[in-house]
Amino acid sequence: MNYKVLYRKYRPENFEDIIGQEYIITTLKNSVKNHNFAHAYIFSGPRGTGKTTTARVFAKAINCVNPVDASPCGKCDFCVHFHDNPDIIEIDAASNNGVDEIRQLIDNVKLAPTNGKYKVYIIDEVHMLTTSAFNALLLTLEEPPAHSIFILATTNIESVPITILSRCQRFDFQKIKINDMIKRMSVICAMEELIIDEEALKEIAYLAEGGMRDALSLLDQLSKGKDKITLDFIEQQFKTISKKTIDDLFNYLEENNINECLKLIDELRNRAIDYKTLIKKLVDNASSRAKNIKISNQKSRLSFEDYKKLILDLIDSLNKININVDSYTILEMILLNYFSNPSITKENKEETEIDEKVEKIDYEDKSVNNNDDLENLIKLRINNCFCNAQKSYLEHLKTKLTEILPSSVKISGKIKGILVDATLVAASDKNLIFTCNEHNVTVANRMLKEIEKCLKSELNNQYQIIFLTEDRWNKEKSTYIENIKNKKKYEYIEEKEEDKQEIINDVFDLSKVEII
Repeated sequence: MNYKVLYRKYRPENFEDIIGQEYIITTLKNSVKNHNFAHAYIFSGPRGTGKTTTARVFAKAINCVNPVDASPCGKCDFCVHFHDNPDIIEIDAASNNGVDEIRQLIDNVKLAPTNGKYKVYIIDEVHMLTTSAFNALLLTLEEPPAHSIFILATTNIESVPITILSRCQRFDFQKIKINDMIKRMSVICAMEELIIDEEALKEIAYLAEGGMRDALSLLDQLSKGKDKITLDFIEQQFKTISKKTIDDLFNYLEENNINECLKLIDELRNRAIDYKTLIKKLVDNASSRAKNIKISNQKSRLSFEDYKKLILDLIDSLNKININVDSYTILEMILLNYFSNPSITKENKEETEIDEKVEKIDYEDKSVNNNDDLENLIKLRINNCFCNAQKSYLEHLKTKLTEILPSSVKISGKIKGILVDATLVAASDKNLIFTCNEHNVTVANRMLKEIEKCLKSELNNQYQIIFLTEDRWNKEKSTYIENIKNKKKYEYIEEKEEDKQEIINDVFDLSKVEII
């Protein structure tokens, strides 16, 4: 059987064909040019990024009689017989990880090279060695013969003892860029006479996650299934999803088109699209949109903060895919948080218009702002919440809010946006404390009356609430813990309704907002 899989057939034989590791290749080539070699190297990085291939090319170049620009010539006796050369010893530590194998290697190290100047030992997946094997290897690395060079390769550098690392020159291989993989695959496709779309090449590179070997394995597999490799064919074969479909999903989100979004998610569910791949692409797309908003001030229904929170929600959903719940249901619930309700009644329409006007108000206008009074109210409500704060109240209300916020028609878009972005951090039978970003704290604390009214309609209980930044909350919590240790008791202070109303109205009086 003469057939070779593509990643073996096109394994680089010189430094010029190794892609994506320019700094490492330049350094190794300079070592060859100057005949200046360390006695031990360690190559670390993700799978398929060229560690073992680079080790072999470097080993060949070290003993090459006539290197061309520091790359092996491929013509001398050492290059031609490289793969059966007794001076090149390769060990796969995944299957030869015991102390006996390493001792055999150590015995071999003492022997002089047969053909070249150096004996080169390549130990792949070196992190798989046992502790005893590492100790035996360490003895050789401490006092290696002048004619020996060790090249260790690993995908898990954290598992290699520091005593080994300290005796090696370390090179960290990076995931290969998508464009570099596309260029390399294009060359190989031309040589193999494979017909493939540009979008299909991009998708293969994306699926390979920075590993050239994985990319060529996928290409090899696809080349057996069809005369022409298209994006549609790749989606069918690997249950993946195109960039256009991801764009459509986010466009529906931006357009507040719930029906089309849910329809598309159902389609992805029925196609059994790999959930991890889907989330990775959603995160990449959301990240690009967030950057555009931040860098170019691009207009968008969703803000930078919305996209940042969405990204964190999507990543967090990966932790839930092993539970006995449909992953796509989790995705639906996440995305629904970022839609405003399309069924707007007259009352809701008026509230929405108020919200839009609210956004235009100068919050530093002293006529609607009394910071001293607001700060007094904040301190009073923090005190009152701490009087009877209980974890049971907190967990119950967190669950309740998670259930009601996505589908509530009683809460206007602006207030819903504040509450979705906020985190409930303390709760008593009468008081709630939320944290959110600084901008939302400013806005929310000037809308307390309206927010309390909305929560009362949904929770059937009148809560007195306050919003804090996370830093302020951490300080208040630390003070609370310290006071409890010192046996200080918190006493509830009754709010006078007329004083409270005056403060809130002074801070943010919705009656002053004209409805157009």
